[in-house]
Amino acid sequence: MPALSQKRLFQLSSLVALGGWSILLVLPGWAMGPKVVLGVAVVLLCVLYGAGLVQALTSRGDRSLGKPGFFSLRGVLALFSNPKAVLAAWIHILAFDLLAGLYIQQQGALQGISHLWMVPCYLLTLMFGPLGLLLFLLISQLHGAG
Repeated sequence: MPALSQKRLFQLSSLVALGGWSILLVLPGWAMGPKVVLGVAVVLLCVLYGAGLVQALTSRGDRSLGKPGFFSLRGVLALFSNPKAVLAAWIHILAFDLLAGLYIQQQGALQGISHLWMVPCYLLTLMFGPLGLLLFLLISQLHGAG
């Protein structure tokens, strides 16, 4: 089986993530929603991440920035000089942001927080990951204090 092109890998991962977010946003009461988000969307993103990571690890980026690595800013910048590594990182972000969205959905439901309060958390998590999680944690604390 031939490797997915970078464009196709980006398109597929974007569609999968959008599908998962759509379930969280549009079908908040669907009993199968969390299972579909985790068991289908997140798992597919993990598989696509694996494919992207293999492509990134088997290609070379711009070596003018130095040795790629995870333990210094210079190393991370060198790592991200490779467009294939950037795409793998993007898919990684999509998977973990969606997982954070699922956490928000499940914890919000357990605490009885209205879906209307959850929507801004979802949108902020979709766009800016940790800030959406932070908003949810603040809402959760206020909800528990009330």
